[in-house]
Amino acid sequence: MNKIYLIDTETTGGDPNEVIEVAWALFNPNNDPVVHVQRYQPAGEMKLGATVVHGILPEELESCPPSAEAVSFIPLEPGDFIVAHNVDFDYEVIGSPRDVRCIDTLGISQYLWPEIDCHKQLAVLYHLFGYERWLRDLAKDAHSAEADVRMLHLLATQIVQRQEIKSGGQFFNFSHHARTHPKQIAWGKHRGKYLFSTDESEAVPGDYLEYMLKQDLNPYTRQAFMNALAWRENAGGDHN
Repeated sequence: MNKIYLIDTETTGGDPNEVIEVAWALFNPNNDPVVHVQRYQPAGEMKLGATVVHGILPEELESCPPSAEAVSFIPLEPGDFIVAHNVDFDYEVIGSPRDVRCIDTLGISQYLWPEIDCHKQLAVLYHLFGYERWLRDLAKDAHSAEADVRMLHLLATQIVQRQEIKSGGQFFNFSHHARTHPKQIAWGKHRGKYLFSTDESEAVPGDYLEYMLKQDLNPYTRQAFMNALAWRENAGGDHN
């Protein structure tokens, strides 16, 4: 049976952006995660901004294996799933392993809860659980890969329970739908406006979507804009 891996990474923030810490855990919504963590020594320099975020100093990585070995740390097999908050980022920095399927809790969160003002992982958890002390205490170690995987487990569990998701395939399909049919645009000058609407007062302008399709977009955003335009051409039929 294909496995579902929760993952998080910390990086140098450079160009290329090298991984310096990886954490992963097998996902089971009924059990607490067992988190595995490994640090790596990059070939390039650490950027100041990245160090401010994760607090990892270059001298703490001197005896660690090279970043190029990170791809083998997670025991992925063909057909497995990886889950992350903004999964494309983590997938790339661990070496873009072949034949695995990516599930994005950021895209799902934007789809399920478009009304909230921030979709960072901790913000979504506060929205779901309230301003709880235990969540604040867990978040004190945010931007360590291990703590972020533990928070990711909470978020992924909420998603699969609320959506009655029973398998990795269902989780993947729901993620793909959420990323290609977002209800609102989450960035840019039309942030917060609706993609699947014919009401000009609340919809992202069609000419803006057509303009953006001529730009360099990630494949999910491109597909979402194409879906929105096709939906509008069909007189705004039902959209879920």
